[in-house]
Amino acid sequence: MPFKPSRRVFAAIAIVAVAAGVAAVYVTERGAVESGGRCATAAAKAAALKPFATGDLAALLPADAPADFSGLVLHAPDGGERRVSEFAGRTVLLNMWATWCVPCRTEMPHLQALQEKRGRSDFSVVALNVDVGGPDKPARFLSDIGATSLVDLRDPEMRAFNELKSKGLVLGLPTTFVVDRNGCALASLAGPAEWDSPAALALIEAAIKPD
Repeated sequence: MPFKPSRRVFAAIAIVAVAAGVAAVYVTERGAVESGGRCATAAAKAAALKPFATGDLAALLPADAPADFSGLVLHAPDGGERRVSEFAGRTVLLNMWATWCVPCRTEMPHLQALQEKRGRSDFSVVALNVDVGGPDKPARFLSDIGATSLVDLRDPEMRAFNELKSKGLVLGLPTTFVVDRNGCALASLAGPAEWDSPAALALIEAAIKPD
C-alpha cells in the first residue's frame, strides 16, 4: 500500500461532481494499491517527510510504497497530451482542482505564491484541472485570480482522476501529491493547505533534497 491508512477522520472537503452527476467525498481510509517496482527505492525519501505532517500539513500522508506517476496521462489546455515523465529531474507539487470546488479556489492563491517563491528548474507547481468540458472556464479562473505562473494542465474527461481513484489514491478535491524527480509520489494531502507557508516550503525543500 503506497499510502498508509490514516486514523484521522477527514471532513468532507469538497464534492466531486462527474458528468453523470455522481458525487464522491473524502472518507476516513485510503484504499489499497499495489506498487513498488521502479519507485521502491523512494520509500526512504517518503518516510523522511513524516515529520512535516503537522499544523496546516497535518493531513499529509507520506507513502509507505510510493506509486509510479511517470506514465500518468494529462493534457495541455490546447488538448495536447502530456505525461508526468516529462518533468523528470524536477520535483513536482501536483494539485488536482476544479473551478466549482470552493476549497480548491481558496488554496489556489497559495499555490501561485509557492510557485513564485520556489518555482525554478528543480521544482514546479502543476495545477491539474478536472472540470468536465472545454478549457475556457479554468483558463478564465486562473487569469482572474492571477495564477499565471502555475504549470496549467487538464483532465477534461477525468481519466487521470478516475485512474488514481481506482487505485485508492484520490477520492475528492482538492488533493495534492508531492512527486519526486523520478515521477514517484512521495506523499499526498487531501484538502486545502497554505502551500506558501514556512512549513510547506520546508516540506518542499526536503522533497527536493538529493537522496
